[in-house]
Amino acid sequence: MSSPAEPLLSVKDLHTSFPVRSSLLRRKIGAVHAVSGVSFDLPKGRTLGLVGESGSGKTTLARTVIGLAPPESGQVLFDGQDLLTLSGDELRQVRRQIQMIFQDPYASLNPRLTVEQIISEAWLVNPGVLPRDKWASEARELLVRVGLNPDHADRYPHQFSGGQRQRVGIARALALRPRLVICDEAVSALDVSVQAQVLNLLVDLQQEMGLSYLFIAHDLSVVRHISDEVAVMYLGKVVERGTTEEIFAAPEHPYTQALLSAVPVTRPWAAPPREQIILTGDIPSPVSPPSGCRFRTRCWKAQERCATEEPALTDRLSAHVSACHFPELPAASAGAR
Repeated sequence: MSSPAEPLLSVKDLHTSFPVRSSLLRRKIGAVHAVSGVSFDLPKGRTLGLVGESGSGKTTLARTVIGLAPPESGQVLFDGQDLLTLSGDELRQVRRQIQMIFQDPYASLNPRLTVEQIISEAWLVNPGVLPRDKWASEARELLVRVGLNPDHADRYPHQFSGGQRQRVGIARALALRPRLVICDEAVSALDVSVQAQVLNLLVDLQQEMGLSYLFIAHDLSVVRHISDEVAVMYLGKVVERGTTEEIFAAPEHPYTQALLSAVPVTRPWAAPPREQIILTGDIPSPVSPPSGCRFRTRCWKAQERCATEEPALTDRLSAHVSACHFPELPAASAGAR
């Protein structure tokens, strides 16, 4: 059993790509570089927020971690075991401890099954985890835990609101008592008021069950509410990583600064004025990413060096790291550089 100081999930130099084939002979003519050399650690009982625009590789990274997308290279260590080297029963035993909450609460639930049957599927495909005579009572207990009426276990998904359906999805994810839950845009399809309720539920469940979350989102205000650390992805790479306080108080990478400038301010009259950064152009194609720094085609700081030399994630005075040749450092860091 791992000690609290050890990471529960450790991703090391992970690369995942998908072939691009010609329409006529189906020959490989290129590759979509969805994840390119991503590394991070996620300690037990903590939350890592993964943010970035659509197309940055967040979901592919999550699918690779859970085993739904085969990687080209790298390591995915769960409690010290490399998931990419496991197979058969050994892999199934470990994967029970990793569950996923999906983005769309409408599409992720089978409309032909009752809520009880949806939750019980976890025990059906993992025989021996829970005796069949306890499925009904356990399903109802899970509904109570996620804030739903246990008497509604016989209802179908269409009889619930969007927020209630997502709670059913959370109950399904908890059925196997996981240690790691991957939340893939888990609240983005919900109303703002419902988002807050589901986020508070996730925080409570984490405290009660000691869960670790890999929380994927494009809404930085949501990430700030739930995450202990934040990793910012752009075009398959992590360009900045640090504690939530560090990222929001002193972002170093231009891309992170642009994302934060777009976050709405709830009390603009009480907040200091800030410049809104508007990025020009679309995110480049992952089939042929730019040379050097991948963000340089949209960066107002780009210089000749950015086109020829790829910046590495540089550790400065703390765990806060960024991949930029010209980062905006805090005063203390700039003086010590």
